[in-house]
Amino acid sequence: METYLYLVATPIGNLDDITFRAIEVLKKVDIVACEDTRKTSRLLSHFKINKKLISLHQHNEKNKTDFLINLLLNGNSVAFVSDAGTPAVSDPGAFLVNQALEKDIKVSPIPGPSSITSAFSVSGVQTTQFKFFGFLPNTSGKCKKVLEEIYNQDLPTIIFESPHRIMKTLSLIKNIFGSSYKLFIARELSKIYETIYKDNIESIIKKLESHPEEQQGEFVIIFDGKIREIENFKTLSLDKALEVMIKELPLNQSVKLISKIFKKNKKEVYNQALELKK
Repeated sequence: METYLYLVATPIGNLDDITFRAIEVLKKVDIVACEDTRKTSRLLSHFKINKKLISLHQHNEKNKTDFLINLLLNGNSVAFVSDAGTPAVSDPGAFLVNQALEKDIKVSPIPGPSSITSAFSVSGVQTTQFKFFGFLPNTSGKCKKVLEEIYNQDLPTIIFESPHRIMKTLSLIKNIFGSSYKLFIARELSKIYETIYKDNIESIIKKLESHPEEQQGEFVIIFDGKIREIENFKTLSLDKALEVMIKELPLNQSVKLISKIFKKNKKEVYNQALELKK
């Protein structure tokens, strides 16, 4: 097989989602580098593929990259797979790819499953653009800052979340976006317990609280463009729009959003908001 670094997408759940081409590449390459040798061993075993595996993950990527680059420079073909989905997208692999490109080593993507596009395709969000943030920061302060950034933009946005943080993150989203904000959540895509929600945050939180088993697994969360959801406010008076907004959001956030929608001076809107609060 030609000397290439192949980035091979693997199933995010259902093993039948792997492509014929991915199987052929994994069979023919000299070496398979992977995020977790145990998970990749199970995948290869399922398709009766026997290959030498080299571990490359977020904690050793820089060290193992030198080793893999040398193998490629010496004429070996290498496939890299992450635990699930498309490598180097919120997963290890980007550093390895960059080093290969700098050494003029041929790099080829073997396309396949991706939780990002899978979730977005069933979200019902009507747009040709979106932003992707991956996993939120671990600390509450930084996590809140990112969510506020998402709140203050118009584009639909996709994030990942893990089972042990999902309820805490939903609580933060509720505090920032308001309990009536409609959210899309996909859980365990392509797996046996695949679950899809599209509802206001308050309802989603209640559903997950009443079914703790549905707090398990990997989550994809999609925020629709905030401004598009409330464009009908433009047909209301500014006072009426403020009145509705203040019931759902903190005063400063309400003022900022209404100022943007009605293209008004923030100070003037703030003073009107104070009068309404009285």
